[in-house]
Amino acid sequence: MVMKNYLLLLLLTLFFIPVLSYANNYSEVHYTIKLLPNVVIPTIKVEMEIKGEITDKIIVDLPSHWADGEYAKQIKNIHLVDPASEASLQKKNDQIIISAVPKTDSVRISYEISQKQGNPSDVHEAIIRQDLIHSPGYGLFATPDLETAEQIEWSITWENLPANWSTLSSYGETKALKFIATAPKFLHAIYVAGQVRMHQIADENSPVYLSLYGEFDMRDKDIISSISEIIKSQRSFFNDFDFPYYAISLIEGDKPNSMGGTRLTDSFTAYLPKKMDKVDYYILFAHEHLHNWLGGKIRNNKEDAALNYWWSEGFTEYYARVIALRSGGISLEEFVREYSQLLKDYYLSPVLNEPNTRIKQDFWNNYNIEKLPYYRGFVFAIYLNHLIVENGGIHSLDDVMLDLFKQAKEQDFSADEFKRIVNQYTAKPINAEFAKFIEQGATIDLADLIEELPIEKITTGTYELGFDKEIFIKQDLIKNINENSNAYKAGLRNGDIIPEGNIPGGYDPAKMVILKTKDKTWEFKPESSDKREIYQFKMNLTPQDKEKIKEFFDVK
Repeated sequence: MVMKNYLLLLLLTLFFIPVLSYANNYSEVHYTIKLLPNVVIPTIKVEMEIKGEITDKIIVDLPSHWADGEYAKQIKNIHLVDPASEASLQKKNDQIIISAVPKTDSVRISYEISQKQGNPSDVHEAIIRQDLIHSPGYGLFATPDLETAEQIEWSITWENLPANWSTLSSYGETKALKFIATAPKFLHAIYVAGQVRMHQIADENSPVYLSLYGEFDMRDKDIISSISEIIKSQRSFFNDFDFPYYAISLIEGDKPNSMGGTRLTDSFTAYLPKKMDKVDYYILFAHEHLHNWLGGKIRNNKEDAALNYWWSEGFTEYYARVIALRSGGISLEEFVREYSQLLKDYYLSPVLNEPNTRIKQDFWNNYNIEKLPYYRGFVFAIYLNHLIVENGGIHSLDDVMLDLFKQAKEQDFSADEFKRIVNQYTAKPINAEFAKFIEQGATIDLADLIEELPIEKITTGTYELGFDKEIFIKQDLIKNINENSNAYKAGLRNGDIIPEGNIPGGYDPAKMVILKTKDKTWEFKPESSDKREIYQFKMNLTPQDKEKIKEFFDVK
């Protein structure tokens, strides 16, 4: 019996001895980027060196996709440079697997990235031109298999650039960069090299670098002035001046009325078409810079990020304009036009009453769904400010935002924490309203605000473009024409190829759509016969009306 017990104990001990596994320990990844000469399609070559204690196979993630940028088809000519004779490289989907790696402290690979067909200007894309390289990190850099929170050293060298090229990134403006970061922060950054106009906005202790590519309707000095004012006013609102370095990259867009941007690590970038109104410039800059806090320092919970876009995008729409009005960046008349347009876009949205879960499901797949949290969150912010202000007139939505910022270092943004904070300032909990308007998608009624703001309810036709907007934007093609629409009545037909078009953003049925070919022009209002009631600011504001607006939005 003793012998049997001994054998059993021995077997159990052997069974539970941990199996030794050899994992790679990376210390640094270095990239060298070169613009290839004498090629028909603009192309760069990226040489990547992975350093550390390498004893096992390496899995490398290739540039694939991010947001609405797709990069996989741009990547080609992937090679294992060293140790080429001893190891093997296999591409599998959006990864490469380097096997049979001998014990070494360095592995080098190279790959090429070419410009995408159509020469896009969207800043989510990897743009590779003869005079510009412009991309988020997701579109340029392959990365080894690192833990999400693992910090290592990254270094980048731009080689053989033309003498008239400049560089800019989220990590510096020099042609040789070295910094420590996690892989997500390394990728969630902007990287620029090209014939850009460089400007330094702030002082050397807290520099803001601005890169401009292409032509804009605003002069460079006016862009610099607007951005300087936005930075000052927004940092003052949060009383937050902890920005040792910041980068902004703006490029000329290629389609009328198509503009957009994104906040990245210590930076933002945007593409801007010509014929933009000065206020449109200002608000786009203000929106993207405000994301340094909403979605930036006040981090959106990653698992529920899309479910919180009503806050990170909608409240950004609200405060981009409120802070601009308070600082004098836009006039009260411009503010009213902006707010009326956003109210119209909300109430006339074709997906107005979709639940919040639909946003998580289709944000990147459907234009109307993508815009819904911007409009819904904006109107909900107005509604909440009303509930807070009417409860004694001491507090406002500002207090909620500042409370969120104060606790941001301890916890990410969540809907439950947001409701808890708001409930401290309202006469009764807002949980029911939140479930009804945000989660379920019921229409937000602003009837109770008519005494506080000079708004009124009007009846208007709903928005009906008459054809598939997303297909038109991507392909200049008319498809899925509605034969009852004004577009059809104007003469548009399925299959029409139209290279020039002016489709105003939003859902305003009164704004003319103008489409052109070399020898023909179509003009029509995108309005259907269906009617809907919406709220708008009154057309002719009295001095008393203007004072109401200032009081409601706390404009001194």
